[in-house]
Amino acid sequence: MQSKFESYLKDNFPYLLKERCIICCSGGVDSVVLFHLMLSVNKNIIVAHCNFKLRGVESDKDEEFVKKLSEENSIKFYSKSFDTKKIKEHSNNSIQMIARDLRYEFFDKISNELKINHILTAHHLNDSLESFIINLSRGSGLDGLTGVPMLNGKIKRPLIDFEKKEIIDYGKNKNLRWREDSSNNSNSYLRNKVRNNIINELEDLEGNFFKNFKKTIKYLKMSNSLIYERINQIKADLLKNEEDEISLNIKSLDEVNKEAFLYYFLRDYGFVDWSKIMDLLDGESGKKIYSKSHVLFKEKSKLILREINVIKNFSFKINNLDKKLTLENGAYLSFKDVEEVEKDNFNIITVDKGRLKLPLKLRYFNHGDSFSPFGMNGTKKVGKFLKDNGVNELDRSSKLILVNGDNKIIWVVGMRLDKRFSVKKDSVKLLNIEYLK
Repeated sequence: MQSKFESYLKDNFPYLLKERCIICCSGGVDSVVLFHLMLSVNKNIIVAHCNFKLRGVESDKDEEFVKKLSEENSIKFYSKSFDTKKIKEHSNNSIQMIARDLRYEFFDKISNELKINHILTAHHLNDSLESFIINLSRGSGLDGLTGVPMLNGKIKRPLIDFEKKEIIDYGKNKNLRWREDSSNNSNSYLRNKVRNNIINELEDLEGNFFKNFKKTIKYLKMSNSLIYERINQIKADLLKNEEDEISLNIKSLDEVNKEAFLYYFLRDYGFVDWSKIMDLLDGESGKKIYSKSHVLFKEKSKLILREINVIKNFSFKINNLDKKLTLENGAYLSFKDVEEVEKDNFNIITVDKGRLKLPLKLRYFNHGDSFSPFGMNGTKKVGKFLKDNGVNELDRSSKLILVNGDNKIIWVVGMRLDKRFSVKKDSVKLLNIEYLK
């Protein structure tokens, strides 16, 4: 296997023979074999390990094992522990997904700090088959049937064409030591259930199943590549890209397979309910469908796609009022001491400077925000105020709010001042705040 591995690197990853790499090592047979194989061709490596604290003492012993393995071979070792169960309490994701995200976040952090461009994982052909079956069961489409990618940015998988049996046999022949993860025997997780109940049965089929599966994956990838080439050509012809939206003339869909094109066009924007999307074509103007990040709506003879959470977490702190501030969205805020109230300019408000408390904050409107609109009695929900003033649902999510240091709303930008900050008879210092984009 060693010579086969080296040949595979020369053909697919020649730079891994000499450049620095991070080996992601759990302590299991796959990653231990990858460690030894890489060590045989390139000693310019480091080892990274994640301890998710999911198996108590076992998890700690895995970490100790990988650390010792690294030290015995004079390889630098990096590790990080996570209280994964506690993180799960504040997340809707599965334990596996949380661990995956934490793992890759840690590996990426190390690679950035050490300026290393190659992160090696020990995924193999059996893993690719497991993903194939899982995605098949979920109806994920052709992309999900192409297996685990050999290359994904910094992530490289030099064992992806090797069977699990080859890896185990190599480890045994070399008298390598590794750790067994007891949780792999549990069928509580879907991947384990597929591995333990389905993969074993497939391996027993007559003929070389994995050899044929590898061919199938290759053909699927080739077919997928051709599909993407054609889809990109059609997108260029049919889609019109504006500054903040993408539009599609519905009539132009008569020239293509409507359902197929809309699937490839919209799936990357989080849309999954294809029956509703097809209904939208014949629906009334103004009808909308939402994904988590985008809205698709019909406007006369067009479909319009817009992002609804652009710069969702945008928040700009204002620590002084002495200068013009340029914001990351290209707009600017300016502050100017004045003697009288500015009138008839929606982009400028005049406030009682003495009521301001730094830092001010400029952010997007949140559901639940309320303020005391100048010229009105009592308080009002910002969302209701925007609706009453003709701001459509799409534009509300990106409406800017200027907030005082005590979290009171000063200004629904471009629309209405909060009366609590308006100039009164006893106001001493007046300040103009201007927002221009």
